[in-house]
Amino acid sequence: MGLDTSHGAFNGPYSSFGNLRKWLAEKIGINLNDYAGYMGGGTKDLTTIDYELMPLFNHSDCDGELSPQQCEQIAIGLDKVISTSDKDDFLHSNYQKAIRFRDGCLLAASKNESIEFH
Repeated sequence: MGLDTSHGAFNGPYSSFGNLRKWLAEKIGINLNDYAGYMGGGTKDLTTIDYELMPLFNHSDCDGELSPQQCEQIAIGLDKVISTSDKDDFLHSNYQKAIRFRDGCLLAASKNESIEFH
C-alpha cells in the first residue's frame, strides 16, 4: 500500500513521498519538522513561506488533488530545485522523483487536469 497519483507524478510508499517533500524543503532552506503537521511536531505555520512548492508541502499525502494552477506553480518550484542541484544530487532518488513529479505536473497542467492522489 502506498501513494498513487494520476499523470504518473508519483507512485510509491507514503514514507518515500514524505522523504521527497523533506528533501525538496531542505533544498530551499526549510526544515519541515519545524512546521505544524510534520513529524517533528513543530509549531511554525507553513503559510508564512512564500515559495512555489507550498501547495505540495501543504497537501495531504494520501488523498485529494492538486489543481492545474497548483501543478503549474509546483512545476516552477521543482524546476528551480532541479536546475540548482549539484552533481551529487543527480544520482539521489529524490532528484529523480522530483523530475517525475514535475513532469506529471506539466502533463496535468497541459491538459487542464488536476493531479489526483489515491
